[in-house]
Amino acid sequence: MSNDVWPVILVALLLGGLTGLRTFTPITVLVWMLKLHHVFMLGSRLYFLHNLAPILVLTILAAGELVADKLPKTPSRLKPLGMTGRILLGAFCGWIAGQTWGASWILSAGAAILGAVLGAFAGYEIRKGWVRSLHWHDLPVALLEDLVCIGGSILVVSRALYLSY
Repeated sequence: MSNDVWPVILVALLLGGLTGLRTFTPITVLVWMLKLHHVFMLGSRLYFLHNLAPILVLTILAAGELVADKLPKTPSRLKPLGMTGRILLGAFCGWIAGQTWGASWILSAGAAILGAVLGAFAGYEIRKGWVRSLHWHDLPVALLEDLVCIGGSILVVSRALYLSY
């Protein structure tokens, strides 16, 4: 494997880890940044993501998730449904990263899946630990987690854009 593939694998791993925190935020940031910065996946099956409709659907899903995460009846991210979504969307982020920046989509998706699982477990434990140790309600910690996920996604993707040039 050439050395220029490792940055793409790292991007995929990090996007997967952030997907472990919030399922739809990293993918939404990724497709918005690709659209706004005119980075294209020409010849890829994923080229449809450059259209406005998928971007708007992902934006609505991401916003809905940010709200739903704060509701008391929202199940744990570690339950099968939440974990499955994180694994699938993490893999999708990895696939996009591989297609966009020239790495094997299989390696990129695999790295993102690993990141999603690690991110889900780490995010759960950190959030639970902060609520207990700081004696805070869950809401401020959840909002902080939102900021980490949104900011982290923007940071990772904005740095990855330089892989295109």
